[in-house]
This record gives sequence, C-alpha cells and structure tokens, in this order.
Amino acid sequence: MIGQFGVATWHPLIAQMRLTGTGPGQLRTIETIDGKQIVERLEAVDATSRYYRYSNIAGLPVANYTGTLLVKPKGAGSSVEWRADFLPNNQPTIFVKTIVSTLFKTGLESLKARF
Repeated sequence: MIGQFGVATWHPLIAQMRLTGTGPGQLRTIETIDGKQIVERLEAVDATSRYYRYSNIAGLPVANYTGTLLVKPKGAGSSVEWRADFLPNNQPTIFVKTIVSTLFKTGLESLKARF
C-alpha cells in the first residue's frame, strides 16, 4: 500500500503525483492539496527489506534532505518507520521541522485510521 515510491493515494495531503523515469534516480513530482509542488528523487529501494530512501530536490525549505520509509513486520501486521535528516534552508529551524513533521504525522495517522 505504501511501499512503492510512486504510490501516494494513502497520504491525505497529496492531491496528485507524477513520475519521471524508473528505479533509482526516478523523480516524483507531488502536488499537495494546497497547490504546492514537491520534487523528490528515489535514491535506493529494496523490496525484500521493504524500504526506500529518497532526497528532496525542490519544494521544501531544506538542504541535504534524505528521507527513508521502512515497513517492518510486527505481529500479524506491520509497523511503518518514516524518518528524514535535513538542514533548514533560509528558514527558521522550528518552521522547517513543523512542515516536515506535519507531512509525516498526517500520513502516518491516516494509516492508523485505515488499519
């Protein structure tokens, strides 16, 4: 449901997504429900380990952003670990952390509601 880089129907803040290319190096252009665009690049993917790593190219006020989405077995189900390392880029740290944490929290809470 969430393990593919090009699937975003599970995230309530994403209105649509466009993919360019395939495999590592692939770009996804995300349009949020408020009309903003975020461009991310797939850096690594491992279907067996159920994770992918990506970087932000544009759309967030960050530098050196690397995100990882990992789905781990847990009992009869799964748990999701979504994290990112980044530096604020020309914005206050608290502002940037709020943007990123809101994206993560909203997405993860939507998964809880489904399962």
